[in-house]
Amino acid sequence: MFFLGSWVQGEIRDLRAEMRELRKELSSTEDGLRQEIKTVEESLRKEIKTVEEGLRKEIKTVEEGLRKEIKTVEEGLRKEMITLESNLRQEVNSLRQEIKVFFWSTVGIALAALAVSISVAIKIWQ
Repeated sequence: MFFLGSWVQGEIRDLRAEMRELRKELSSTEDGLRQEIKTVEESLRKEIKTVEEGLRKEIKTVEEGLRKEIKTVEEGLRKEMITLESNLRQEVNSLRQEIKVFFWSTVGIALAALAVSISVAIKIWQ
């Protein structure tokens, strides 16, 4: 019986020693996993930062392009507005001339009609 108790105690000691080794291995593995997680997190943070910087640069480039395009469109519209204004002034001046011609033609016709009426009245009176 003593032999059996001694053997059991030896097995228990061996199991305890094995448990200590397993705990050490587990602790080592845990430390390795923590370090790996930390490395992955740092890598992801760097990648996110790089992507953010790239997006900021791209947004800045797009904004600059849009500003230039808006400026170009504004300049084009200003030129077109100036051209239209000039054309309208020319058309208004042309219409003024036509109105003057029409007015004086009407005055001439009225004077001619008056002259004919006076001539007829004189002939009738004589």
